[in-house]
Amino acid sequence: MKSIIVYYSRKGRTSKVARTWAQRIGASRLKIIPMNWHNTTHDVVKYMIATLTRKVMEIDLYNVDFSKYDRIIIMVPVICGMMSAPMRSFIRQEAGNLHNVEYVIVHKGFKIRHKALIGWLDKTLGERHVAASSIMVTWSKKYKPAVIDGDSILR
Repeated sequence: MKSIIVYYSRKGRTSKVARTWAQRIGASRLKIIPMNWHNTTHDVVKYMIATLTRKVMEIDLYNVDFSKYDRIIIMVPVICGMMSAPMRSFIRQEAGNLHNVEYVIVHKGFKIRHKALIGWLDKTLGERHVAASSIMVTWSKKYKPAVIDGDSILR
């Protein structure tokens, strides 16, 4: 099965999880990068405001033919209970183009809103996910998904 992991990472936690799972399952990776990102205080404030207010954040161009993949794994970082703005922008941009999608919600705390987030992702992409799980991230090397539903390839 040919898979790709699509992710966004500001501090490196989601990047580490994506790299770990890509190696385990032999998947390609696509990192979503905000447009003109220099990691300055201004950039971080702009990112946090866009995330918390659910605004669109422009992302850099990427050239990927998603139809070549049997499974598209979207690692969705959640900050303060909200999906990160760059990932939200990617989802909206690719609505209707992604099929056989699996969601992995990457978070540091409680899983309070995950079902609502999964519902929004399905509605926005126009297709029901094949699997959904969450990973609570700490700086340890053990990232074990808690399966919410579906047949995850991350088992």
